[in-house]
Amino acid sequence: MTPFMMRIAELVGADPDEVTDEIAPMPTTRISQRIATSTGADKQVAIRSLAEQLLCEANAVLPASDEHLTLTDETLPHELAFTVGYRGRGARVSTTFENGVAYGRLVGDGFESDVPRELDSPDDLPDLLVRLLVESGMPHHPAPSR
Repeated sequence: MTPFMMRIAELVGADPDEVTDEIAPMPTTRISQRIATSTGADKQVAIRSLAEQLLCEANAVLPASDEHLTLTDETLPHELAFTVGYRGRGARVSTTFENGVAYGRLVGDGFESDVPRELDSPDDLPDLLVRLLVESGMPHHPAPSR
């Protein structure tokens, strides 16, 4: 199992009252920055690819009887976006292209902000997915006895 899969397995087996911000920290974000369109497109594709990988890893660990994470892509005229969802909640990661610049944005349940914010780096994506699971009220199952 990968380190992320082990993290999800630990979360599934945890007592819901023991899930702390240490186990499920908020992902690090920053105020959205305007960058070159090519850099913005590369960053969005890299984050989207990593999201798909991590989503597959998490879903492989979640019990078959439970709901699983979903990934929905959006391709709009001046924006690339995807939404990761779980149990009716979601987090949308997008990059908008306008007048030769691009800027990222994170929007979703539990990620509200007065100013546009984006993930600080792709390394923050695992925390985003774990936080989505926790805030959506994922079922917990005791670890099997051996």
